Amino acid sequence: MKTKNPKKSKSESKSPTSNRAKKSENALAVIRDVINHKEYYLSVIDSFMIDGREYVVMYNYEPDDGSHAEPELVIMRTEFSSGGDQLFYSIRDNNELHKAFIVFMRRFHTSNVSRTSRVKSNA
Repeated sequence: MKTKNPKKSKSESKSPTSNRAKKSENALAVIRDVINHKEYYLSVIDSFMIDGREYVVMYNYEPDDGSHAEPELVIMRTEFSSGGDQLFYSIRDNNELHKAFIVFMRRFHTSNVSRTSRVKSNA
């Protein structure tokens, strides 16, 4: 898929701010599928490395008008082209996807635990 502004994927896309998706928290990415040219609006939640590969976790973004279903998580492998464009790739291997999901859930849980600790200590 290819993104505009912060959108890409071979998903191919360009990074919204700096050249790293992980540096742009809560970034909105518009990703254009290079095959069907359909655009997808995604909000970046997290990015991390596994075995030298970078992964980005996003969810479908649609303005809240009360008629949308619950957001779905999207985990994609990402890399940058020699021209600086950020490319996103679907993960077709179930083992790779499972591994990325487990890493994300551990990071998410750790983040929530430390956030809860800070809130309690500030009270």
